[in-house]
Amino acid sequence: MSGIEVLGPDASGAENVQCWAASGLPIPPSWRVSREAVLALQVDDLARRLRALPRMFGRQRRWVLHHGVMNPRSRRESLLKLDSDQALARALHQLFEHRPGPDHAIIQALPNLQAAGVLFTRHPLRQDLSHMVVEGVRAGAGQRQRLVFDADGRLVHRGDGSPALDRIVPAEALVTLGQMLRNRFDHPQAGEWVYDGERIWLLQSLPVGSLPVPEEAWNRRAGGALFNQALTPLWYTLEGRWLKTAFWWPLARRHGWKELENVEPYRRQHSHLYSNGLYFRRLAETWPAAWLQVPPAWQPPESLDDATTRRRLSPPRRRWLWALAVLEHRQKQLQLKHERAVGDRDALWHQLIELDRIGERLARLEGRLCYLWLPELSHYQAQPFPLTSLLTASELRALDQALNLKMGDRGKRDEGDTGEGAELATLRPGDDPVHASVQDSPSLKAVLEAAGERRRRHDPGDRLDTEIAAWLSVAKRARALRQKLAEQLRGWLVHAARELVSQELLAHPDDIHFLYFDELWILWMQRRIPKSAAGRIIAQRKVRYLEDALVGAPDWKMDRIGYGFGGSPSEPLLLGLPLVAGRVEGPVRRICSAWALNNIRPGDVLVLDEADAAWTPWLARASALILSRRDPANPAASLARACGIPAVWGLADALHGVRDEEWVALDGAAGTVARNAPPGPGG
Repeated sequence: MSGIEVLGPDASGAENVQCWAASGLPIPPSWRVSREAVLALQVDDLARRLRALPRMFGRQRRWVLHHGVMNPRSRRESLLKLDSDQALARALHQLFEHRPGPDHAIIQALPNLQAAGVLFTRHPLRQDLSHMVVEGVRAGAGQRQRLVFDADGRLVHRGDGSPALDRIVPAEALVTLGQMLRNRFDHPQAGEWVYDGERIWLLQSLPVGSLPVPEEAWNRRAGGALFNQALTPLWYTLEGRWLKTAFWWPLARRHGWKELENVEPYRRQHSHLYSNGLYFRRLAETWPAAWLQVPPAWQPPESLDDATTRRRLSPPRRRWLWALAVLEHRQKQLQLKHERAVGDRDALWHQLIELDRIGERLARLEGRLCYLWLPELSHYQAQPFPLTSLLTASELRALDQALNLKMGDRGKRDEGDTGEGAELATLRPGDDPVHASVQDSPSLKAVLEAAGERRRRHDPGDRLDTEIAAWLSVAKRARALRQKLAEQLRGWLVHAARELVSQELLAHPDDIHFLYFDELWILWMQRRIPKSAAGRIIAQRKVRYLEDALVGAPDWKMDRIGYGFGGSPSEPLLLGLPLVAGRVEGPVRRICSAWALNNIRPGDVLVLDEADAAWTPWLARASALILSRRDPANPAASLARACGIPAVWGLADALHGVRDEEWVALDGAAGTVARNAPPGPGG
């Protein structure tokens, strides 16, 4: 009809709806209506012409009128939804009778609607999440509901509307639309959609203006098993420097990353170590698993799970094992030297330097393991690695002793027994030298001795690929050496602290852990207190460290903004992946660091992000576990399977989505966690 033009698929068309339809997006039947055609007819005549247009939806048709941009600076069009031909005719007359006005308008035909809303291909408020967010309203309801899908298309958050939006609109259809928009556009999109009971229609899509690309990004999770909790200033200046000088900077030189020369790979904030996303951005060019350690805005649009891009595994080289054997021998020799050097200040300092050299050489191996090989291994594993492949023999014995510990064993443990309880008594909940062994920590020991559900460890019988098992064995051996090195360093520091306190250079022996390395050198070698380590400053560092260890820290720091921390949880139901079946109700206990282990009580539902392998005796006291990521190398996930602890994993942002003491109901088989659920009978 003259003045009313059908807008079919056309990749080079002048209208967006033509280009979108040509790319396969579900665009409703569309027409371009000119001003002349509308003003030449009366409203009733125009309504009859509209009714005669082809490709309609029967008598229940509706219309959408693209009203033009909302303001000159906006790309968003105002969409007017109309329920009859007569209403559309009147709206077109009103639009074109105003001068100045547009020369034409776009109209689209729709059937009766059951729901409508907006789909964001990436979270509109969280720079750290690649989640797709859908907001919608069902027909006849005024309450807006929200659905959140992860990068794999799983529904992970659902609002509390009734009936739920995903029961009206198929979740698969929403995920498909989101994937189509991601593939069609380079920038995150907000697509306005409607659902007619059979299919979803896209009305318009525009870039999400609230999601700029960050210039810098720092990730708290990027350290693997190396930095999974708060760390003291001294441990930061030691192990952080080891990895920087022995792994990251040589790697940058070898690959020609000129822009990263002299760029710091680490930053300590909130007493946690953050890794520079720029390093992982370059690393991902040859190690695809590293893409998971950069913010969503930096990740490529193609799938990260393309098997053709994965690095083929090969067995550990003999020189790795030889290098570990040499370092183990040097560590044992140095331990013998320490016993003979007591009382000689210069000799003791040289021993500290020797420990520093061993740590640097070990970091070269562990950097390759934790940043290169182990992330690639995890890609091939759908279930947690067997617990025996992650824990050392000593840690496994300590776990079994904790599981079988009786109240009557208290006296025996207090006497420092060197028999079957030796592993548990000497266990330390982390590598940082500030952590004392169980036998020196009454609060940690009390948690293990508290009455509660007793469990036994069962091997699920999973068989690992030979090459994966070989790499995990090397990683376990390297971690055991790091633990021995940290324990030996703790012994040195305890001895040095006593001498510094006697000389009134330190107020308390624990203060030595809150010195930076250069401050420790001035105290020990020059026997004076540097201004940067005055008593007031050390006290502030200790308080801040303990607060950060118990409260936790943001997952990301991007352009000086922290993401994944604090806020008010709003979703009553959290959705993850099933790990271990079982229904449990209980209070939440967030474990952000080893210092929170002594707060565990029988019946607690523990929430974790990353876990140290040494924590397993305490984690076994939990009634249930909630893990924020689906990480096969997480010892907490392996513990849940081995001990039959009901658990959910892959529950994104779990650590910051609940509060301590909040009552929850966990269903391990369904992968759900209900917040604020009332206690059951007798609860």
